[in-house]
Amino acid sequence: MKTKEELTGYDKVAILFDILGDSLSLNMFKDIPEAEFYKIWDHAKTLKNTVPTAIKKEVLEDYYFKMLSKDKYKDQTSSEKMFEFLEALDDEQLFVLLSPEKPKVIALALEQIDNEKRMIFLSKVNVEKQNKIVLQTGELNDIPLEAIIHTANELKKKCAFLPESVKFSRGGGKSVSEMLGKMPEDDAKKYLDQMKLDNPGLLQEVKKYFLLFDDIVAMPDGIAATFWGDPEIDLEIMATALADSETETVDKLQGYLPGKKAAMFTPKTADDNVSKREIDESKGKIKDQLQKKIDGGDINIEDVLAAPEVEE
Repeated sequence: MKTKEELTGYDKVAILFDILGDSLSLNMFKDIPEAEFYKIWDHAKTLKNTVPTAIKKEVLEDYYFKMLSKDKYKDQTSSEKMFEFLEALDDEQLFVLLSPEKPKVIALALEQIDNEKRMIFLSKVNVEKQNKIVLQTGELNDIPLEAIIHTANELKKKCAFLPESVKFSRGGGKSVSEMLGKMPEDDAKKYLDQMKLDNPGLLQEVKKYFLLFDDIVAMPDGIAATFWGDPEIDLEIMATALADSETETVDKLQGYLPGKKAAMFTPKTADDNVSKREIDESKGKIKDQLQKKIDGGDINIEDVLAAPEVEE
């Protein structure tokens, strides 16, 4: 294992390549000749398991502080370049992308776009959140480069879920629901929770087209019995979808099954080693079945979302 003192300048560049990844390295070190770039990349692979993580972190921080000292924080080779994808978003897309994020993430992203877009975004959030974002803006110099890179990469991934601008302006809640439908359920919940605070009207519109699995689990008894009692419900898919649910919830839904199917139903337990991907896929299939019933007019979405009756 090498110590920091034993690292050459060539070693340090190779370590940066390894941390940043190939695409970001190409952007940040674009002046390096291609042949030399691949030599450094090969060297990075040889260092991968010979340099401790703590030393790699020191190398990254050294580079970060040198970059700051040369006033490159706003340079095209650093954060602006990382966040350039934000410029392609319209105001609606930017709001949907950033509004569920923490104030520090929002502040960092807003610093990378023009002032007009920034002010439009801030005008759409409540005063309390505006204040938190403004306060975080004053502390951006304390964010390590590693965190900036991670934030940029995560936001860029989420951009893939955004509808096109034209669809957005036409579709409103339906377009947002299409975006949420492509996301893992946990991420969709985050967006809906934030939407409840920032734009309750949009949330109501979205809920006309988009359901969480939790909505299906919480359906009133009458509509739940109709849906879960349908012969098309596959017991294996149902059991997998409920693998991460409380026993009380599983028992409740099993109670909606017809007698023979209820007897055949075998809940999944931790011993079955069901993966999160399998659970999410099965939940998606259940949601698709319900949506098919709604689209066909067999079930009314207002009934699905109706609050269960409370017995007096």
